[in-house]
Amino acid sequence: MYAFIHQGSGFTGALNYILDTDGHNNKTVRMLASEGVDVPLDKDGDPVFDAGSIAQSFRLQAALRPGISNPVRHLILSCPPEDREKLTPHLWLALTREYMDRMNITNTQFVVTTHEEKDNPHAHIVYNRIDNDGQPLDERFFFRRSNKACRDITKEHGLTWGKNKAESLAQDIHRPEDKVLYQTARIVTEELYRATDIGDLRLSLMARGIVMREIRHGERTGVVFMVKGRNGKQYSFSGRRLGRYLTYPNIQKIFQQKSGEKQHFTPLRPVSMPVMVHHLIDMLKPIEKTPSQPAVSGKRHRKTPEELQEEFDAGRAGSMQADLTDRRFESRLH
Repeated sequence: MYAFIHQGSGFTGALNYILDTDGHNNKTVRMLASEGVDVPLDKDGDPVFDAGSIAQSFRLQAALRPGISNPVRHLILSCPPEDREKLTPHLWLALTREYMDRMNITNTQFVVTTHEEKDNPHAHIVYNRIDNDGQPLDERFFFRRSNKACRDITKEHGLTWGKNKAESLAQDIHRPEDKVLYQTARIVTEELYRATDIGDLRLSLMARGIVMREIRHGERTGVVFMVKGRNGKQYSFSGRRLGRYLTYPNIQKIFQQKSGEKQHFTPLRPVSMPVMVHHLIDMLKPIEKTPSQPAVSGKRHRKTPEELQEEFDAGRAGSMQADLTDRRFESRLH
């Protein structure tokens, strides 16, 4: 399980999305819990998805602290498809409440829903940053605490810590856009692993039907990958969406490392996708000296792809998976 964190200025918009009140997202929505908000009921006692009524309850409490302009918080707790069968409404409720307790999201209004998708089972939590006493919730070190809470809950409930997209099997994905997304992540990873510089990467991707384009925003540079799906539709994915190691700054860092460690980029035999991903992520880590290693130029030994593959084949890569997914956590405030 992992979390995405959003910050917004409007309760109505967040509620419209998680309740899919207009039906545009074509999702099966289940309201698991709510507290401190006005949720209308129909004649059978089932909740009515009235975003306006619920939002008004949130706004009344947020008005206790008018100086805080963005009191709405929207969290997404997502699990990989492998856990789909385990994720009953009862378990989802337990997971969301445990997460909220560990994050000190207590004594405040909230609504919890699930979107029942085959490819991406997930839950939404919309809550009020202004608690029932009119005080703002403590959000210090939110990302760090959220990452730890997700890891601990995943382990305690025997769930799967999500893989990098490049490692997931495309045949397990059903939505057309998601299929293209995961396939693109695999191809970009393969070509980045083999390429010698960014120009080489761009040409090799073009030969496989993917256009790589740099996007500049002021002093920052990003990258997008454009590809046409089998349905003829054009898709565009940011590097970050494909994988944290596929952002433009990280791609540059990988090529800088390659230029100084060329001997590690001529694998003697094919290596698996998990090894490719781990090797690329390993190149982004700070180089540190180890006690058992001579202090020659201050560098530590990086395992070659062949060494990693041998460990993976021998079943000694348990720590590898935990390590390479550590950088996958994609918490964002925007």
